[in-house]
Amino acid sequence: LTDMAPPFINEDECLIPGEPVVRVEKAPQNSRRIFAGIDIPVSVDDVWNLLTDYENLQNVVPNLVVNEVLELLPGSPSPQTHLHALDPNLSHAEQCRAIAQNMKGAILKQVGGAKVVGINFSARTTLEVREWPQGMPDFAHFEEEVYEGKSRSARVRESKGRELERYVFPRPFALSSLPHKDISMQSVEKDDGEFRMYQGVWRMQPLPGCSPPGESAMRLTYAVEVSPRPYLPVALVEGRIAQDLCANLKAIRASFMGRD
Repeated sequence: LTDMAPPFINEDECLIPGEPVVRVEKAPQNSRRIFAGIDIPVSVDDVWNLLTDYENLQNVVPNLVVNEVLELLPGSPSPQTHLHALDPNLSHAEQCRAIAQNMKGAILKQVGGAKVVGINFSARTTLEVREWPQGMPDFAHFEEEVYEGKSRSARVRESKGRELERYVFPRPFALSSLPHKDISMQSVEKDDGEFRMYQGVWRMQPLPGCSPPGESAMRLTYAVEVSPRPYLPVALVEGRIAQDLCANLKAIRASFMGRD
């Protein structure tokens, strides 16, 4: 699976209509980083509205058995203005946490169902979801070819060996010079579900070069880090997780195309 897609998808590339791309990378401590993306012939706002309709996510995501909204988080009126008031001495994770607390979102209890090596398997987790209508801050500056003297590819190689850390989200799968929107998802602290840690980012970006004249197109990607409990070897479920991510992306696209 790791050779199926490059580390990044450039915005000047148009994906095959209806077909998702996926990449899986190993990470320390029984963990994986999984990246998936698809192009959809609708606007960014269309997909944003679908994914922030938390009460109805189970009607779109096919493997979501339980989807319960435990709390809606109102956020502050101008959340990203807090970027300018951050203490520069804080770590990137502490800065991200401070900003996230001001973003709108929800606490969701979810259970996903799947069949792994012929056995029915369900994974439960409680997620803190935060909305970033102007995109998440890129502390590692992956949008830049070279940052702090290191090439983008060198920083990717380094990130593969980095242990999972709360509020240090996986790098974006899709590069975008245009304004984009993100939705972060992270298992709550002391979650008792099947994952020791689960954190990912939905990214929605416009694709003006891939849309027919007078119409819209956008790219939806998901970058996620998963670390199952020790009793669940990640090598056993990584393929299933990647397949389900692709199925979810195709289901989201199909919801706009008039198909079941």
